[in-house]
Amino acid sequence: MLTPRSTLYKIAAGLFLCGLLVSCKEKEVEFTNNVCLTNPPFVTQLGFNARFSFFSTSEEKVMGLVLHQSAEAGGANVSIVKSYQHPSWKQAGWLAPIQLDKKGNIYTAPAPFIHVLNNPVKAQNTVWKVDAVTGVMEKFIELPLPDSIGNQNPFGIIGMVLLCETNTLFVSTISGSDRQHERGAIYAIDLDQKKIIDQLTATDAMGLGISYITGSRKLYFGTGRSSDIYAIEINSKGKFSGKPEKELTIEGLGPAGDDRVRRIRTDQLGNLTIHGMEFNYNLIPQREKKETIYKFVFDASANSWIYQ
Repeated sequence: MLTPRSTLYKIAAGLFLCGLLVSCKEKEVEFTNNVCLTNPPFVTQLGFNARFSFFSTSEEKVMGLVLHQSAEAGGANVSIVKSYQHPSWKQAGWLAPIQLDKKGNIYTAPAPFIHVLNNPVKAQNTVWKVDAVTGVMEKFIELPLPDSIGNQNPFGIIGMVLLCETNTLFVSTISGSDRQHERGAIYAIDLDQKKIIDQLTATDAMGLGISYITGSRKLYFGTGRSSDIYAIEINSKGKFSGKPEKELTIEGLGPAGDDRVRRIRTDQLGNLTIHGMEFNYNLIPQREKKETIYKFVFDASANSWIYQ
């Protein structure tokens, strides 16, 4: 399995370009009944084999987005046979989240790496879009910045997930937050209208995932404040319905028992795979990211999640 090369100070991931008929072992996003992602046409136009290609924002020596083609699909130590970077892919500095849509457009956002010289704090709440046809990256939308923004917390956008049926991109940001104050938010962005249609404020969400396990659309997210995972329903228009409720926790699990949620995956049955790690709202120059994977299955009879 190809493991994204990321660290505590650079929340990033590689994303395989997989068609609906291609089996992928590691993707940035995978949902139950919510698979509409399409390969960007420019990938094959560049002469890359989409089956063996992936995007990465976790290169230690290359800033921005990079397209790689490996010798084989998956594998922990796949060899790269060729790479490509459009000149526009590094204009936003170091990047982190990657999200494809149903047309093959790519959405990403800045994330600091070691320092903030290439990633000004005030630019950390900008969503960038790579056009599926031209491959050119441009600013897509700028999210609101809190008045309290400062250098204590260098992070802004740290998570993205797409709801296919409404073409809504959910984006989480912790801009302006610190260890004592939660000032982040989750924004629901209508990609067709290019505007924010809803928001969940005072929420530092890390790791976003969508599942239909309980018969309704739910956005699952972790928090930088605890080891808990919350969920909030999404209506047919891609907006939030009700309030977030705690669904499960990884507290007490793993090596230290206090991991925060970094990523959330759902399989075809709607079960959750939680990637946990340490997080303290600061840049930690640590080479090896300590990440633990937690798997939960939904027990319909008990109407609860069971840790496996």
